Amino acid sequence: MLVHIFICVKARCRKISPFIVSVAVVLIVTVAIIIGVVAQSSSKIIFQTEYHFVCFAVRDNSLSADAISDTVVSYGGAGYVLEYKGSYYVTVACYYTKTEANRVKQNLLKRGLNCSVLSVKTDNYNIQSLGARGKEKLFTGNLNTLYSLSQMCYECANGLDTGEYNQSLAKGVLKDVTSGLHGLKQANSENCFSGEIRRLLAECESVGDGYIYSKDMRKLQIAIADTIINIELY
Repeated sequence: MLVHIFICVKARCRKISPFIVSVAVVLIVTVAIIIGVVAQSSSKIIFQTEYHFVCFAVRDNSLSADAISDTVVSYGGAGYVLEYKGSYYVTVACYYTKTEANRVKQNLLKRGLNCSVLSVKTDNYNIQSLGARGKEKLFTGNLNTLYSLSQMCYECANGLDTGEYNQSLAKGVLKDVTSGLHGLKQANSENCFSGEIRRLLAECESVGDGYIYSKDMRKLQIAIADTIINIELY
């Protein structure tokens, strides 16, 4: 016998087929699942930092920027080419306050080097992938670790400039930075950080090949800052 479900409105009753009810239930469940998936496929990390780059030149393509990089290195600058919002900046150094960056810029201007300051602040990072909320803790930890490593490079570069750091201390800092990156590599087997970490480890290897200069540590600092600024989380 076919059983019907009755929904009564006032004195009049309407028969609703079990098939229609089943379809309605399936649709409701499907919508709920979709909403749940959408909620899990995006998340936001708040990570606030600021970098102030003293730049020797700005170009609209990487080839032109790379051609100038060696000139900056010969002056004792980092020479790292930072891509930001479609432009390529040939960097001399990186600082954590604009005041310090402007002071260095003015000193370079007096030496005939026409430099500028690029200020970049980070704030919100959006994670766009399935299971995004489960990645928040790992990715926040990654960014914090990278920020600490960039500061270690910065302090080492300053120490080499002032004479407070000798080669033994500089190599010790480089070893610690490399160790920190290897830790990140193990924690991020295959995600959006993996390629960046491998790139930074290659930078460490090139720095450690011979005598370590302050410009080498500044280049490594800016390479790490580049990852923090431009990483796309997923």
